[in-house]
Amino acid sequence: MDPVSLRRRIGARLRQARADAGRTTSEAAAELGCSRGKISQMEAGMYRLQHRDVRDLLRFYGVAQSSAEPLVEWAKRSSEPSWWAPYAEVVEDWFAFFLGSEGEAVREFNYEQLVVPGLLQTAEYAAALTAASRSVAEEDRGKVAELRLERQRRLTDEDPLVLHAVIEESALRRPIGGLAVLRNQLRHLVEMADLSHVEIQVMPTGVGAHSGLDGKFVLLEFQDFGPGVFLEGHPVIGARFEVEDPTLTETYTSIAKALREEALDQQRSIELMESVIAELG
Repeated sequence: MDPVSLRRRIGARLRQARADAGRTTSEAAAELGCSRGKISQMEAGMYRLQHRDVRDLLRFYGVAQSSAEPLVEWAKRSSEPSWWAPYAEVVEDWFAFFLGSEGEAVREFNYEQLVVPGLLQTAEYAAALTAASRSVAEEDRGKVAELRLERQRRLTDEDPLVLHAVIEESALRRPIGGLAVLRNQLRHLVEMADLSHVEIQVMPTGVGAHSGLDGKFVLLEFQDFGPGVFLEGHPVIGARFEVEDPTLTETYTSIAKALREEALDQQRSIELMESVIAELG
């Protein structure tokens, strides 16, 4: 598991254990002989964890040893470098948590309205998209595009990520990078859809109003944890990845199910993509 993801998950477990024990941050700080700020940072997953601190807090909260031991082991591993460390200068804290979590996810549902999902972009498409961005500094654009492609290794792992993407038809017609780049991108989508662990559906523009109009999102599912939701834009300003909000994850799990039913099935989606390729010449 990614160290950033581990720290966030350990922090959430520590916060819940403290609440269950009826302890305050002041009491926890007194137990460790540290400041309340350190306890808050540990619970937020923003503090480099010492496994002894985690062990002592869990013991103080009365957590059974059998439940505490995995968290202590996670804490030992939480100081290891992340796979995305070479790109750290262009990775914000919220996105670091998402990247780490995506690395340990078993399934991902991705709904995109405006562009092809990052996990399915060609190098040329990713470069053109990043070059057009006004939110990425010019000197960082190369690394941002490289990072997007590096994420795609999850699709070729020995135990690959299972990906289900629903993409708006309009995104498949937007000539990002020019017609040649778009043509190659669509061909790549058709090739990726042939993989047993990748499913791609297109939401035709003619559908009109549908379940995904509130905005793009990514839903991650894990072997040992509840799902997490990555939101960018509405209903939040900016972006966030949330794993500790059951209501939110239940809502987006329901939206994902509805989108699967409302979009074209994969065969008809491939036929549509091939027809667009033909139109492009």
